[in-house]
Amino acid sequence: MATLATHSTPTAAGPRLGPAWWMVAVLFTIYLFSWIDRLVVSMLVEPVKHGLHLSDFQMSLILGPSFAFVYAIFGIPLGWAADHYQRRIVIFFAALVWTAATIACGFSRSFEALLVARMFVGVGEAALLPAAYSLIADAFPRDKLTTATSTFQMAGKGGSAAAFGLGGIAIAWATTLGRVNVPIHGPAEPWQLVMMLVGLPGFLLAFLVFTFPEPPRREPAGSQAAADHGNVLHFMRRHWQLVGLMMLLFSAMALAGYSMTAWVPTYIGRHFGWSPAVYGPALSVMNLIGAASLVLNGWIVDRLYRRGMKDVHLRFYSWLILGVSPALVAMFFVSNPSLFLVCYAVAQFITVPFIVYLSSVLALLAPNSVRAQAIAIFMFVFNIIGNGGGPALVGFLTDFVFHDEAKVGYSLAAVVIGSAAVALACCRAALRYLGPAVSAREVETTAVETTEG
Repeated sequence: MATLATHSTPTAAGPRLGPAWWMVAVLFTIYLFSWIDRLVVSMLVEPVKHGLHLSDFQMSLILGPSFAFVYAIFGIPLGWAADHYQRRIVIFFAALVWTAATIACGFSRSFEALLVARMFVGVGEAALLPAAYSLIADAFPRDKLTTATSTFQMAGKGGSAAAFGLGGIAIAWATTLGRVNVPIHGPAEPWQLVMMLVGLPGFLLAFLVFTFPEPPRREPAGSQAAADHGNVLHFMRRHWQLVGLMMLLFSAMALAGYSMTAWVPTYIGRHFGWSPAVYGPALSVMNLIGAASLVLNGWIVDRLYRRGMKDVHLRFYSWLILGVSPALVAMFFVSNPSLFLVCYAVAQFITVPFIVYLSSVLALLAPNSVRAQAIAIFMFVFNIIGNGGGPALVGFLTDFVFHDEAKVGYSLAAVVIGSAAVALACCRAALRYLGPAVSAREVETTAVETTEG
């Protein structure tokens, strides 16, 4: 089987990128279905609440902390595994875990059982992104890296679209069946059937990782970055100002993004009176629009990077935040559902794709032996704050501040607008450190490669 491209120059790597793009396609497919498994529960809030007799706050724990905390915690050891073992094997076993856990969600008969099942979904999915971004970083040259990672990250939006679109159809179909007897489980509610069905494809998809070769790890020996070899904390201390600002930046954006992902379906149902069968396809289209923007944005970033803009990954992201800010401010105060959906589509330009910019920066700066761990540490922080805190914060504000389930839009507005403002400030402040760090890394890498040549 062909070897994935590992050269650092576009001319050398270009003709050999076919296997690398196939790898991206496989990772894209697996990531897409992981998002379906992760998000479909957000469309099942009302039937799950009714079936298990839960409050909004309990449901927010299912949507956020039950998944996010273990996703964040297990990401660090699984990131270490991705730095030290075959990343394909790590992804394979992780996919089997989250697939089985998604099906187990459908077998849940209590709040506690559903909570535990969602936790294991988080355990499995924690391995995917650190391993996948490490694979992509070794398979593509720097000036094509953001395009490749953006293409992969489109699966996040594609998964959202599939979860909302196919999820709405699946819910409508399962509802027509009523209670169905499932082997081992017995009579199952429609929401339980949906959870079982969406999990099944993962058992087959996991084997796709064996259709591409493991790309060789690359790191020039003798460079300053090589001094960080195997020590992720050493690398992060060396860039502590940039790391700290990026931690705040991406945590704030995660807070906004995960809050919308978890609660927007419920907001549409309560505020506009739409059923899942109606708003599901609409949200699907809006997410596909957001996905389409990712590759274009990645192409623009790579083009500007080739022209010498070393801090382009965060500079361009700050431009995006500024550009979509009017939609963020207006989104939860408009009375027309179509206008809301337009604002929601625009907001997608900055929420899910933020990890593209994070992974690209780390690919430029971090040595190979700590890259997956560095991504996992960032994911730990922004998942604890964003995925764990965002949905719970929205549920808390709705129940204990506004005291009205119909005002969930006010809770979402407070979280989304405030988070975007913090993210923009941190993004602009980080530009002071990013450009010099990337330039220094390029100089030392070029010097080492010249010496070795």
